[in-house]
Amino acid sequence: MPSSFSTVATVLFSIFVLVTAYQSPYRPMPADCPSTPLVRYAPPSDPLGGDGICQAELNYIIHRYQNAQTSLANWLQSIDATFCNSNSSIPVLALTTSGGGYRSLLTGAGIIQGFDLRENLTGVSGIFQSLTYHAGLSGGAWLLSALGGNNYPTISYLRDYLWVDAFRGSLLKPFFDPGSGTFRHMQTDVRSKNRAGFHVTLTDSWARILSQKLLLKPNDKNTLSGITGSSSFINFEVPYPIITALGVDKGNFPNPNGPQYEFHPFEFGSWDSGVNAFMQTAYLGSSLSNGQPSNNPESCVTNFDNIGFILGRLLSFS
Repeated sequence: MPSSFSTVATVLFSIFVLVTAYQSPYRPMPADCPSTPLVRYAPPSDPLGGDGICQAELNYIIHRYQNAQTSLANWLQSIDATFCNSNSSIPVLALTTSGGGYRSLLTGAGIIQGFDLRENLTGVSGIFQSLTYHAGLSGGAWLLSALGGNNYPTISYLRDYLWVDAFRGSLLKPFFDPGSGTFRHMQTDVRSKNRAGFHVTLTDSWARILSQKLLLKPNDKNTLSGITGSSSFINFEVPYPIITALGVDKGNFPNPNGPQYEFHPFEFGSWDSGVNAFMQTAYLGSSLSNGQPSNNPESCVTNFDNIGFILGRLLSFS
């Protein structure tokens, strides 16, 4: 009898752990609205003047540049002993990683690996620490998200502990096997989001697939705005990440005249005419009217900015 009771208790506890582990952090959650406006007007003007970049981004850039210019001065000194370290002569450096799926991700990863002072020393080691911005789209944004979503480990770490296994087989193979635990977890996440009252599409399933390949903890509450709470970001150790995407009209893809959107830890929006506005990333998914919560001013939405969802949305943005 004690043995049977112990077995039943173990099974029930295991079920509880599984259910608890998959309370679907992918699901957007209701939250109190912030005291600051959710949307701000952003005319296509000098980003550093007037209604330019948001104050939170500007604060980060100011502190990040202080670290970046020191790193760049050290690197320049290492290749040219005659370099005179003058703050006024240190430029702001930014890196962009193009689209191109896995090829772009891996090519960009190799570049970052060579630039990163934490890796084996090369002639360009230290340039990554000298960057103020890092932008990417499509496959390049996959790389950017893999870095930010994992608290900026080295590329070697991602290679050894995630990508070697994740990229070995087909991208889709394990997800369309009904017996796969990964497939069931994906279903749980997507259904939970739907039950929370949010329309789901194939993009949501695609997002979970990409998360398994690019994030060390794909079922965590891994949001784009959550990057601001990572130690690397808090200490201004990393370039400010900007994910870009081109807006498309249904039935008109590609659309070279579509607005260029930005996703980053503090805001989402576009400088292009017709949009000229940005919204706080942490509250994406909230129902708004004239920039204010349209249903209940005390209730907004968080967790909609799941990094995996944004990764999937990059190839189907409309």
